[in-house]
Amino acid sequence: MGWRERLGSGEFLTVVEALPPKGVDVKGFEEQLIPLKGRVEAIYVPSLQGGVMRMSAWGASRYLLDRGYEPLCEISCAHQNRVAMQAELLGAYHVGIENIMAVVGDDPKLGDHPEAQAVFDIDLLELLGAIRNLQEGHDMSGGDLEGLPRFCVGTKVNASILGKGLDAEIRGMEEKANLGAEFFVTSSVYDLGQFETFMQKARGFGAPVIAGLMVLKSAGMARYINKHLEGVVVPEGIIERLMKAPDKILTSIEIAAEIIKELRGMCQGVSIIAMGWEDKVPAILDAAG
Repeated sequence: MGWRERLGSGEFLTVVEALPPKGVDVKGFEEQLIPLKGRVEAIYVPSLQGGVMRMSAWGASRYLLDRGYEPLCEISCAHQNRVAMQAELLGAYHVGIENIMAVVGDDPKLGDHPEAQAVFDIDLLELLGAIRNLQEGHDMSGGDLEGLPRFCVGTKVNASILGKGLDAEIRGMEEKANLGAEFFVTSSVYDLGQFETFMQKARGFGAPVIAGLMVLKSAGMARYINKHLEGVVVPEGIIERLMKAPDKILTSIEIAAEIIKELRGMCQGVSIIAMGWEDKVPAILDAAG
């Protein structure tokens, strides 16, 4: 069963993010995922996350595809102009990559090549429109294509906004869905009450929502998230629990598993961001049942 079919099945889906290697030695990249084979429905492959130079997302996705994984390949507005992005999409489809995550992307000034120039030739809505155009048989200039790609397109949404900002975010989701987005991956979820408020509105137009979840390694990490990730809130109770835990790794696993259990009745899946703790994901899944 492919990713689009799984989205339509209504089952709760598990995705794990895996950064492409910084180089061409893919041994470690694959080894971290072997324990997850058959346990997760897809591997999310970011494109130049944090502006850091790594192997291309489509190259890493093709590698995973050859080894029996279902990749969600990210393409961003940050690093290429509209011509290059359309070319990359066609090339990705040609080598078998059909699941695309369209995102804004990270400014390279944040990464390891701060002298690099950001591109942002088109915005996210224009990128979604370009993908739709390709699937309809023409490029952004109106030129006809020889053969049509067929993508399953997702994008990101901020589930942590409240008040009028939340209404604007929901309107944005609807606009993205109208441009062909078939599913959404949210910002990291820790406050389940806040997330339910978001889902009450997001359920209105029926697109599958996959909740993001960055695994908390420490109380310090949780406080950093509260300070620097706009809108994302780690409840104080979780922070205190991490501070007082005699076994912080075990407690981190338990917290992630408990959140996943709650998410099962709220949305259609979870996208786990392990941040170097990929070897802990099987234990999280075991604890989440």
